[in-house]
Order: sequence, then C-alpha cells, then structure tokens
Amino acid sequence: MVSTPQFSGLTTRLAGPARLLAARLGQIARPAHTHAPPPMPDRPGAVLRGRLHVPIRPVPSEAALWEGIVAEWSAIAAAERWADLLAALRRADQARAGAPGGRRLAGLISLGARHPLTATLTRRDWPAAEAEIDRLAAVQSAHPEDYVAAHLLAQAHLDYGWARRSAEPGPGLPREVWQAFLHHTALAEAVLEPFDPIEEMSPLLAGTRYLLVRGIEDGDAMCRDWYEDWSDLDPTNPEPHSTHAVHLLPHWFGSLGSFDDEARAAMKRTRHCSGASAYAMFYLAATDSLGDLPLRVDLALFLQGLTDFYQATGCQYRANIVAGALTELDHSLSLDAAKGSRRRQLVSEVLAAHLRENLREFHLSAWDNGEAGIQYALGQAFATELARGEHVYVGPEGLTTHLPT
Repeated sequence: MVSTPQFSGLTTRLAGPARLLAARLGQIARPAHTHAPPPMPDRPGAVLRGRLHVPIRPVPSEAALWEGIVAEWSAIAAAERWADLLAALRRADQARAGAPGGRRLAGLISLGARHPLTATLTRRDWPAAEAEIDRLAAVQSAHPEDYVAAHLLAQAHLDYGWARRSAEPGPGLPREVWQAFLHHTALAEAVLEPFDPIEEMSPLLAGTRYLLVRGIEDGDAMCRDWYEDWSDLDPTNPEPHSTHAVHLLPHWFGSLGSFDDEARAAMKRTRHCSGASAYAMFYLAATDSLGDLPLRVDLALFLQGLTDFYQATGCQYRANIVAGALTELDHSLSLDAAKGSRRRQLVSEVLAAHLRENLREFHLSAWDNGEAGIQYALGQAFATELARGEHVYVGPEGLTTHLPT
C-alpha cells in the first residue's frame, strides 16, 4: 500500500470534477475569488510506475466525438447550408437527442453553428465577434418564424456579453463593459420574446432564455420559473441543475441557508427519471463556485446522486467525474479530526466499489490532482492488494488486481 505522505500534494477541493462537468454541460458564473487548482505532479507516483495497466487519457474519448460533431456542423454553417442546419437543430432539440456522455446533440449542433463567433471571443477580437453576430442576425431575418434561428442569434448575444464581462480582471467592471453586457442581454431578450419554450416544446430555447437572468432587472424573480420550465422540458438533462445551482448561491440570487432545500426540490422534480442525480449536480456546481462542499449537504443523498448520475449513461466520461469527486471528498474527510468517522468510511466504500465495478480507463481532465488523485484513489480501494505487490488491471466490469504473470 502507498503511504499517506506520498499524497501530500493532493488538495482537498472537489472543484476539478465539478469544473469539468460545468464546462461541458453549460457555462456557469464563477466568482472572482475562486482560485486555480494546484499544479500537477511532475512524475507518476509509486502505484503508477509499472503497476497500473489501465488506459490513462488526457481527456475523455467522448470529447473527440463532441469535437467531431461541432466541426461537422461548423463546416455546414460555413457552407451557408442554413436550412439543413436549422432543420437538424430542431429535430435534435425536439427529440432530446443525446450525444456520448449524455450531452445534448442540439447543444453541440448549436456550438458548431456559432463556432466562428466562439473563436473570435476566445481571442477577444470584439469587432470580429460583432461581425459574426451580424451573420447570425441575417440568418434569423431569413427565418423569422423559426425558433432555432432565434436561439442561435440570442445565444450569440449572450455569448458576447458574457465574454466581455468575464474578460475583465478584478472585482469591478468598466462602465462600457457593463453596458455592453446589459445591451447584448437586452438584444437577446428581444430576439427571444416572440417565442415561448413551452409552446415550442424546446429545451434549447428554455436554456437560452434562462441565461437572461444574469443581465435583466428581474433575474432573481424569473430564475426559478425559467429553471423549472427548462428542467421540465428535458428532465434527464443535468445541465439545468448545474446552471441553476450557481445562481442560487449568495453571489447571485440565493443563500447557503436555503441551498439544500433548493437542491432537494430539484431532485423531487426529476426523481421519477433521474433519481437523486439533481441533488448531486447542485452540490458539484456549488463546490466549484465556492471552493468547498457546502456543509449542509446530506452525504448519503449526495453519494446516491453521484451513483444515479453515472448510471444514467454508464459511460467512462461520467465514471471518471464521479471517481474524481469521490476521491477529493474522501481525502478531505481523511484530514478531518474525526478521521475514522462513519462519513469517511461511507465515502471510501462507495469509491472502492465504483472503481471495482465501473471504471475501465482514467481521464486526467476529470481528476483535479491528475495522477496524484488517481494514485490516492487506488491506494484507498486496493490497499491490501497493493501491499501484496499486485498490479491494477481492467477487469470484466471495472478495475481488478492480481500478481503479474
């Protein structure tokens, strides 16, 4: 077994898995005080050197498939095949079609259509970004009755406004940046105004409308209703929960005192189809934003929610998110004064079972501490086996150990 001092570089934050989830399920607000994760270790730990026979990938294999979908529809948009793109976007939205890992296909098609805009925003070329918005405005003008064309234009305005706001360092925003953010939010609201997500039966439209809460005067009053519409339209999608949870924290429209009630209410709305997953999504998003798991969390319910989140797809993308989250939580509890508490024992048991039953490859992007986190998890799950000199392999379902032959 690897001794505890070898894991001294492992931090106690749960933020890495949550940040990964939030980035891939939807853009969420991040307060200025959130700090970056620690640097990764230079070399693999003792367990990894020659004793781990499990694929380690920098990013999920699902990510390559997502990028391929985005690239395909970006090319179609570049070829001005807008009728084909809008029809495909509408079909994917209405079908709630899922891509690998549980991401919504409609969201990926939309990203493809907006890819040139995203590129300009990444390099902070604001005039070029405005030109891309004008391009999507022309598409919307040619299809004024099509709600997906309205979605693309409104989402482009929101992308631009949020990028300008997020690009400014420090706690304050220059007046012109704040005005640009509000202006583009207002333009997005005007584009969406003729369309109702419920009437259109459109989760895509509901998700774009929800993001208006960041820049409209009555955002605090509308966020819960619009979240419920979005979640009701696509109850198996974790994105509404991850996005809404951040807006229920103190730096937006909520408080820590009521956060658990909100998480339970979200779970109750979707429990019929996704178990306790919504509860875990709320707390993962909150942890990413705050830096620590809120104290009022019901640990057993949180663990059940992580399990339900994984089981909805059974994919390695989600398996790694859950494994990384459990590892960070286990380590944080190991530093607690009550080191042998039932809470840590419960987390350790769930982590070990998850590795043995579900994990078949490692995605470094899902582990806040990279190989150090993987090493720690293996040391917790296979302590006895590693002490006997066994190696870690991929078994019929998850990870297993045996002496090398």
